[in-house]
Amino acid sequence: MGFAVALVFKDTTAAPMAWLLTMATILVTGIITGLLHHRVQAQLKDAEAQNEWLRENDRLQDEFLATVSHELRTPLTSISGFVELLLEDCSEGLSEEQLRFLKIVERNSERLLYQVSNLLVVAQIQAGTLAIDAAPVDLAHIAAEAVSRQRPSAAEHDLELMLDAAAPAATVIGDSARRGQLLDVLIDNAIKFTGANGTIIVTLRQRSASVELEVADSGCGIPVAEQQRLFERFYRGRGVTGKALPGTGVGLTIAQGIVAGHGGAIGCSSVEAFGSTFRVVLPTDTRE
Repeated sequence: MGFAVALVFKDTTAAPMAWLLTMATILVTGIITGLLHHRVQAQLKDAEAQNEWLRENDRLQDEFLATVSHELRTPLTSISGFVELLLEDCSEGLSEEQLRFLKIVERNSERLLYQVSNLLVVAQIQAGTLAIDAAPVDLAHIAAEAVSRQRPSAAEHDLELMLDAAAPAATVIGDSARRGQLLDVLIDNAIKFTGANGTIIVTLRQRSASVELEVADSGCGIPVAEQQRLFERFYRGRGVTGKALPGTGVGLTIAQGIVAGHGGAIGCSSVEAFGSTFRVVLPTDTRE
């Protein structure tokens, strides 16, 4: 009898204990869930605030970049213009040393003006205000002119620069100046990263509704880890900074912006120590 009572007593105490354990578990789970929810919400708010700060910071940087570029461009243009006048009209009255100094001023002012102009273009790309003037242009002629412009620079670096244009004339609708700028950027980039006795080949192919443009070099190539960041504004790879090569890291950003403005696409394939190929596909008519 006592054994039976003991069993009944044991059974009746087990139920309240199980209930208490269940309630305690529910209570603790609720508290933990609440704390986690609060923490997640706080992190989301922090992330949102950080993202907003980053967006505002980017906007201010773009605005500062555009303002500074514009303010620097005007005096630099004046300096270049007056130096050019001195060299043309007053060179006979100057000594050889004075002429050399003036040519140094001319060369460096043109270099600065080029860099400032590039920064202004980057600011326009970021703001979505890059002007693209659509008109009939002969891309084969533009490519030939770009190769001709860059040949002296290639020769200074002991490089062979060639043009392979399958179509003698490739008339398309686009911005002649911007497409020339695109080629200058890509060829200049290839010259910068190709060692002596290397080759650079500019290829142009006409398709039914597009034109394919390639700039291939036998240079140092680009590490796989860096290829995804090539078109980022101001990005310069470790190989560039390690070799102290000149530049601001905006050339490929400009190239991408020009291509996008024409409704095209740009990409790169590269193998370290074997060179790189930048491939551009542009529609024949940007008005479509």
